[in-house]
Amino acid sequence: MLQFIERALGGDLPELAKDPLGMFTRLAREGSGVVPLRIGPRRGHLVSDPERIRHVLLENASHYDKDTPGFRAVRVALGNGLLTSSGDFWKRQRRIAQPSFHGENLRRFAPIFSRLANACAEQWATQHRAGQPIDAGTDMMKATLSGVAEALFGEDLSSEAAEINRAFPPILEELAHRTHSPVLVPLWIPSPRNRRLNAALGTIQGIVDSMIQKRRGRLEAIAAEPSVRRDLLSSLMLAKDEETGESMSDQQLHDEVMTLLIAGHETTANALAWVWYLLDRNPEEQECLRDELTAVTGNRPPTAEDLPHLKRLRMVFLEALRLYPPVWLFDRRALAADRLGETEIRPGDLVIFCPYAVHRVESLWPDPEVFRPERFEPGHEQQKHKFAYLPFGAGPRMCMGMGFAMMESMILLGTLIQRFRTRLWTPDRIQPRAQVTLRPDQPVLLRLEAL
Repeated sequence: MLQFIERALGGDLPELAKDPLGMFTRLAREGSGVVPLRIGPRRGHLVSDPERIRHVLLENASHYDKDTPGFRAVRVALGNGLLTSSGDFWKRQRRIAQPSFHGENLRRFAPIFSRLANACAEQWATQHRAGQPIDAGTDMMKATLSGVAEALFGEDLSSEAAEINRAFPPILEELAHRTHSPVLVPLWIPSPRNRRLNAALGTIQGIVDSMIQKRRGRLEAIAAEPSVRRDLLSSLMLAKDEETGESMSDQQLHDEVMTLLIAGHETTANALAWVWYLLDRNPEEQECLRDELTAVTGNRPPTAEDLPHLKRLRMVFLEALRLYPPVWLFDRRALAADRLGETEIRPGDLVIFCPYAVHRVESLWPDPEVFRPERFEPGHEQQKHKFAYLPFGAGPRMCMGMGFAMMESMILLGTLIQRFRTRLWTPDRIQPRAQVTLRPDQPVLLRLEAL
C-alpha cells in the first residue's frame, strides 16, 4: 500500500531517487529520443535526440522557460540571476554581462589563475614531502572558489575566506536536498535544515552586499581607470544595456554575484576532480600531456597565451566533461503547446535533458564509456552534432562562463601536471553521485610522484 501511495504521489520520482543516472541512461539508450515521465503530478519528457534538443533549446526556445521545480529549488540561493531567470529580464541581463566574459576582458583574469595554480602546486609539494595524501576535490574547490572570488572582487579576501569556505558546504548540501525532494519546507519555517541554510546564506550574502556597497562608494574612480584593471564586479556595475542604456540594480548585481560564486566554482571544481580520477585510470595520458607541456612551455608554468597550443590538454578536459558533466541534469517548462516528433507537449509540461545520459548514447558516441580524448581532436569535433554535447548547455542559454572555466581549468591542470605524476591513493573505483552537480562519491585522494 505504501509503495502504491509513493507511486501515485511521485510518479517516476521513487525510481529516479534510487538511481537517476542509471535510469536516465537506460531510457536514453532504449527510447526513441523522447521518453515520457511523470514527475509527481506533472507530465515530463526525457529528451535525448539532438535534433529535438536543438528544437527546444534553440529553434523554439522562446516557448520554454525555467519556472521548474529544479530551478525554483536553487533560486533560494542564486536569486533571479542569469542561471535561473527567463524571458526579457534574462535577455537584458545577458546583454549587460556578456562583454565581461570575452576577449581581453576575460584574459585579464589569467594572472589570477596562474598565481593560484602555482600556490596549489607549492602546497602539493609540501604535502608530498610530508608523505600526506592530496585531497584533489577539496583543493580544486578551494582554488576555483579563490579564482572566481578574486576575479569578482579584485582584492584579497583572506579575512573572509574562512567564512566563505565554512558557508558553502551546507548551502550545496541543502540545494541538493531541495532539488531532489518532492515536498519542501518553506524557508520561513525554522526547521533545522532551514536554520542551517539561512545562516550559511546570510554569511555569503553579507560579504557580497558589503563588496557591492564598497564598489558603489568609489565607482567614479574605478570608471576612470583602464578597463583591464577592473574586477568583474566593477565591470558589471559599469556595464550598460546597449539597447536601453540601463545598468544593473544592486539586487541584480547581488543575484549575479551569488550565481557566479556558487555555480561558477562548484561546477569547475567537480570537473577537475574527475580529470584527476581519469588520469589515474589512464596513466599514459599524463605522459602525453607532460610531453605537450614541455614542447609548448619548456619548464615554465603555462599561461593564457599557451592555451591555444595545448590541444591535447583541451581534448582531455572536454572528454572528462563528456563522461562526467558537472551539470548532469537540467529542464525547461513548456509555455505553449509544441510537438517533439510524435510526442505532444502541453503547456506546463517539463522537458528534461540529462547530459550524462546523452553523452552515453552509442549512436552518438561510439564506445561511450571509454575515455577517448581523440573524440575532440581539432577538426573532428565539428563532425559531431552540436546538441549531442551539453556540459555547458546549448543554444542562446549556453553557459556564459564557459571561456572563464576553460581558461582557469587548463592553467590549473597544466601547472600541476607539469610538476607531478599523480596516482590515486587507493585503487578503489570512484562512482558518480548525482546531486546538484555530479560529484565523486568519495574523496579523490592522490599520491604524488615528483618529477
